[in-house]
Amino acid sequence: MADSSGIRRVKIQRGRHLVKRGETWYLETCSQGIQARRSLDTGDLQEATRRAASAEIPTPVLKPVLKRKAPEALSLEKAMEDYEAWYERNNRTAWRALPSVRWFVESVGEELDTRAVTREHVQRFVTGRVDGRSAITVRDDFARVRAFLRWIAARRDGAIVGTPWTGIERPKARSVTREAPSAEKVKAVLAKLRSHPWLGDYCTVLAETGMRPTELLGLRGIDVRDKLCSIVPWEGRDLKSAWSKRVIELNATVQAILTARKETMFDKTRPIFANGAGEVYAEHSVLHYFQDWLGGGKLKKPPESLRMTLYDFRHFFCSEHAAPGPQHMEIEALAAYIGHSPASTQTLLRWYADQRALRRGAPPTLVGESKEGTVVLMKRPGEA
Repeated sequence: MADSSGIRRVKIQRGRHLVKRGETWYLETCSQGIQARRSLDTGDLQEATRRAASAEIPTPVLKPVLKRKAPEALSLEKAMEDYEAWYERNNRTAWRALPSVRWFVESVGEELDTRAVTREHVQRFVTGRVDGRSAITVRDDFARVRAFLRWIAARRDGAIVGTPWTGIERPKARSVTREAPSAEKVKAVLAKLRSHPWLGDYCTVLAETGMRPTELLGLRGIDVRDKLCSIVPWEGRDLKSAWSKRVIELNATVQAILTARKETMFDKTRPIFANGAGEVYAEHSVLHYFQDWLGGGKLKKPPESLRMTLYDFRHFFCSEHAAPGPQHMEIEALAAYIGHSPASTQTLLRWYADQRALRRGAPPTLVGESKEGTVVLMKRPGEA
């Protein structure tokens, strides 16, 4: 390589070059990936070549390769204890997930090293759960065990060998969702609840928005702004998934209910449907009040014509809006409105939207007598 001042770089042999910087020649070497440069204290190329030939190449100092320390043995029992402690700190639904994991640990062996867990262990557990249980129950149990093993692998390097949770044969869910409650039944239930101090309003909002019961129980006054409602996590209420966080448009019925209750609140940072202490109600407590009121009190069961669960209102909402008719919503828009991911439209159609409803026309309104006072929840493309 040359420039206006002459030769600036000369190759002597592989890994050794003469390089001129300013008026001085340098010997540049590269050995075992380590580069070095030393001055030859001359500006003459021939003298620099002679000095480079007699110069000794310094032996590079290589850092010793340290062997990674093998991970300490971790039994499934110890991993289970750590998992339970982690759930207590971070998750409010441990009572649903941990029993399945406990069954797996006991079936495989509490003293078994986590590095010895194989795909056969997981498959044997799943196969053993099939007898007498629905496919969806078995698949849920497997999902919880898979989450447990992934949790170990993510926090203990080398504690899990491979991916023993892949390639597992699971039973196929062949059933379809049960029939959603009819509009007439929902109206009858809401009429029965109308005399209750707050259950009538609470269940009407469930039927008109399709919110999860826990989402509505945690809804605060500050989350409602005119026609918009923000469903967000806060210290008193977690959300089911990242897709559950959303902002939805309210129809006139729901807007009137929530606004009226919001105006009576002194502290609007508390739940709109709060318990006596101003905290979030537990869903099972509300379900108890709901069924007791429908049954006429004294823990009597409601008659068949009024027998529903709180989640049935969400089922009803999805079925009515998935069906053809004036209230129809595109399935992707409906999934987003109720807090599902865009990829879960098949889940919505299979488990939430009653297949019988999809084969009929939806009524003009959900629980109202006429369309007057009800607004479209999500406008379709081209609508004003």
